[in-house]
Amino acid sequence: MGVVQDKGLKQIADPTTLTTLLTPHAQLLVERTHTLDYERIVSVKQLRILRSTLGEPLFAPRRRQGAWNQVTPAPTRTEFSWEGEATAPVWIDVSADLEIDVVAETDPGGIDSVVTRAVDSYRTLDEFRAQFSYLNLDEFMASHGLRTVEDLRDAGEYLRTEVRLRHPPPFDPTDPHNVRTVLLTAAVLVADPTDVVAALRSARRVAAAARDRPLPPSTFGVRSAPYAHAAAFTPLPQPLAQALSQAEITAVFGSAGITPLFLT
Repeated sequence: MGVVQDKGLKQIADPTTLTTLLTPHAQLLVERTHTLDYERIVSVKQLRILRSTLGEPLFAPRRRQGAWNQVTPAPTRTEFSWEGEATAPVWIDVSADLEIDVVAETDPGGIDSVVTRAVDSYRTLDEFRAQFSYLNLDEFMASHGLRTVEDLRDAGEYLRTEVRLRHPPPFDPTDPHNVRTVLLTAAVLVADPTDVVAALRSARRVAAAARDRPLPPSTFGVRSAPYAHAAAFTPLPQPLAQALSQAEITAVFGSAGITPLFLT
């Protein structure tokens, strides 16, 4: 199987081949590395590879802390903390910096206007209640020991504030202003289709080693993961009845947040 994996590595080391493999999954790569609370991806225009590194080592940070205690000749306690990196790296077969152009609808947020008015023209509790959208008047009066409209009026002065949020213009997918460029890094591993468990564990080791890495800022959403993980499965050397199908591998890896790629 080593020869087959070597050929698979040669394939994904080619930027053109890797671009072709990753492009159908571009939106998922963005969604798995970014938290999109105010953006909605409508379509993907293009995926480009800016840089690719073959065989990138990833050293997981390690931290140890504890304390030394001494009883004699005098009770002492010393706390210690040590930070470093793992001596053995986790290997990423191909690390690819990607630039993905997406058409996205973005909620601009913001406030359009704020207006505050005095509430003083009411004769009954119902008239007072009608001037507020989000006020439980019965609960408010009970908490302040008020029973009648006269009690309410004597208790103080009241203000009503209206806040109008900014409404975005109608979304136009052809507007160039709605095209956003997203930067991310894909960690691609060569995988054996006859050993899916090993491929899953390898991807998990990369994710664990990169877990505490600082995340770069993003102009699109919030960056939530250092890598978009992908596994490039080599072709089966011969039909195996017990091997998982591409659809089954896709289901397993998709639920794990890993993008499966299938080499030919």
